Amino acid sequence: MDKIEGYLEVGWKDGEVVVNHPDLKPDENGVGHIVFSPAQARSLATLLIKHASIAEDWTREQQEAERLKNIPPVDRSKRCMTDGSPVTEDHREIDPNTGQQKGYVALCPAERAKGFVRPVRRSYRHMTCNSVTSMGLALAETYARDPGFYSGTFCCHCQKHFPLDQFVWEGTTEKVGS
Repeated sequence: MDKIEGYLEVGWKDGEVVVNHPDLKPDENGVGHIVFSPAQARSLATLLIKHASIAEDWTREQQEAERLKNIPPVDRSKRCMTDGSPVTEDHREIDPNTGQQKGYVALCPAERAKGFVRPVRRSYRHMTCNSVTSMGLALAETYARDPGFYSGTFCCHCQKHFPLDQFVWEGTTEKVGS
């Protein structure tokens, strides 16, 4: 017999699967048990695994909802450049050689440290050209803290900025910024 201490004993006898449980009505030998055919036991095992997965998913969802409820709202005034320096007036100037801005605004480190509402992801795919662009941690954490912070992003292949609805997070079908 295999035992789950204090709850179940599972074994077999005469080609059948036997489950002993302390809460079942005892038989003439003082033992409460259920007898299954092998096919019934396999069906029960499949259902137990299915419902265990559903229960685990539900628990994770409840824990995530509780975690998100405890994250303070974003203060978008706490902005800086990706290197932590103050936002400059000329940060949007485009470098003609790369197509990128002179600098990029992000939420400051202390604001990002308050918690993320989405996973921190470093790469996204431009659905138009199918290329992948990777970004630095400050930008990735800003997306994770406040998915709606940006209205567009850069494609390294096209060397231009485009609206977010043209991008998905690498390895997913989830739109960047959602």
